Amino acid sequence: MPDSYDIRHLDLPESTEIPALMRLCPDIEARVYREGEYLMREGEESQEIFVILDGAYVVARGPEIAKAAPTILATVTVDPSQPSIVGEMAYFGSSRRSATVHSCGRTLALCLRPEHIDAIVENLPGLLKLIFRHLSQRLIETNATVQELQSRFALAPERRMLQGGEILFSAGDTAGRLFQVVMGEVRLEGPGGSRHVKADELPQGFLDFGPFLAGGRHAVTATVEGAAFVLVVDAANREAVVRSYPQMALGLLRGLPQ
Repeated sequence: MPDSYDIRHLDLPESTEIPALMRLCPDIEARVYREGEYLMREGEESQEIFVILDGAYVVARGPEIAKAAPTILATVTVDPSQPSIVGEMAYFGSSRRSATVHSCGRTLALCLRPEHIDAIVENLPGLLKLIFRHLSQRLIETNATVQELQSRFALAPERRMLQGGEILFSAGDTAGRLFQVVMGEVRLEGPGGSRHVKADELPQGFLDFGPFLAGGRHAVTATVEGAAFVLVVDAANREAVVRSYPQMALGLLRGLPQ
């Protein structure tokens, strides 16, 4: 657990507007995070925004299980004269965290609740500009990721944002559509039991790639856990899928009995 901290020891310049913010909202929590401590975890539901005042942090996405290391998106070092912002996507968009952030060494941060953001909007244009600059950068990065997926796939797939409990397909159904999990987690249930998989644990994010190409049937039931962003390709585009992912298709062919 992080400890509390008196930010007066930092001697922050007034130009950062942090001293003014603390005068307006003296109830803001100032925290010290140790090496490896989490500011937020991917998938959590919360809306706090963190203003990093000093230290360093790592932004990562994906599973934290053996043999499947998360993807490091960024490692950021912060100077007290130039605070950094994390968590703004969950505040202004969905309340579910899209990435994990943990401290790298000793990190000092302010934890802002929604009412503190209201005070910034009304009184502190410099801090508001900083928040929107970070938000804009995150949106640019997200848009670039989507464009990369579309360019690679070149199939104009249907995009779906699904909620927990929605079933993608059931065991025994004809595999007439291909599902690519871009973000989120899915529960797979079949004769061998039940397991949870995230997008990064699936080959290119695909569920049941083989049955789709062969026009077979699903051996498991796939149910969304939490929330997920999924691309869906119709059976009419099977040949285009093979052209887009020839190595995966060849790999399936090599595994067939001769």
